[in-house]
Amino acid sequence: MVNKQMVIESTTFEDLLGKAEAMIPNLRERINEVESLRSIPQSTITELTEAGLLKLLTPEKYGGYQLNFRQYLDIVSQIGKGCGSTAWVVALINVAKWVVSVNFTEEVHDVVFKDDAIANVCGVFEPRKCDVEKVEGGYLIKEGMWGFASGSNHSDYFFLGFPQVNENGEVEGLGAALIPRKDVNILDDWHTMSMRGTGSNSLTVKNLFVPEKWTTSISKAVVGEYPSVHLQDQALYKSAFVPVAALVLLAPGIGLSAAAKEIFLEKLPNRRIQYTFHNKQAEAAITHLQLAEAVMKMETASLLAYRCADEIDKWAASGEYMDFNGRVQARVDCSYANRLNCEAVDLIFSLAGGSAISESNLLSKIMKDSKTPPQHGLIVPTTGLELFGRILTEQEPNTHLI
Repeated sequence: MVNKQMVIESTTFEDLLGKAEAMIPNLRERINEVESLRSIPQSTITELTEAGLLKLLTPEKYGGYQLNFRQYLDIVSQIGKGCGSTAWVVALINVAKWVVSVNFTEEVHDVVFKDDAIANVCGVFEPRKCDVEKVEGGYLIKEGMWGFASGSNHSDYFFLGFPQVNENGEVEGLGAALIPRKDVNILDDWHTMSMRGTGSNSLTVKNLFVPEKWTTSISKAVVGEYPSVHLQDQALYKSAFVPVAALVLLAPGIGLSAAAKEIFLEKLPNRRIQYTFHNKQAEAAITHLQLAEAVMKMETASLLAYRCADEIDKWAASGEYMDFNGRVQARVDCSYANRLNCEAVDLIFSLAGGSAISESNLLSKIMKDSKTPPQHGLIVPTTGLELFGRILTEQEPNTHLI
């Protein structure tokens, strides 16, 4: 019998990074299958599970690797170099397990993370609609609907936000329920031009009683009031809630832009610029200018992402919850980096000529997938910039999720 602790100790960050890198060729080969299925193939989920890449942020106590966020970015961005949809699902499942880790008690963890933490989780913070009632022992969700549940096809539990009401029906904050798959209806409604394989379907729940211990307060989590007291001597689980939720969404875009650069440079030596005197695209000044600008956007995005990761890790290690200004900075760093990654891919795509629009061209798939991250509500560039500008001008913030 293999000793679990020995396995954990023998698997290093470098091992996990190497496993992610090794998956890139297989992930690229499966992109057409991913788009056809509108989901991640089971073969990929099996590989990810066996490699341990779906428990990067899960507590060591339960068989996870409990990495820091800089390490997390490194690993998930490698997955993004292979397939944007896969990286997005890996990002969301991993952070959802971290969300469960900080928001629930040991009693709940012993159920969810049993069997070496192989159960997967996905989540949506805010419902599209939710009729909920406070009842004895918990909450009754009479009817609820949530959109964009990335990784829904591969999840065993769902972390779903709901209005936390008192016995009089008055909303006291934003709560969340952790609900097993058997009690959730997954709608097959994810038909998109981009990130087609994320399975970000809508979910519905009807007439479901959720015990109190399987609910939590997102409003309290935002300011660092976590119920997971048994993990609070470990830095990772003191990390700031919203900055973490925003940061993890950057990793797929970092990988996509890196892949775009790599693919373009591989083909560049044999390319010319049609209808011009430039027989070698690599010798044209316009190539130098546009490629350099694209790479600078990528580098700036990475600098912002890793600055945010380092700040999250530093505050967590200090034992103090990240202060308000730090959390604002994290949101604007993530949203602006998100924009830069997308702009970098657009520039590289524009350099790739007419062949790039072919459905079989990997650059066309990367370009489409890069359009999804800037649409995510938590890292929409304009929302982040507005928030930052409001704080700079001493106005009230435009969101409670800071």
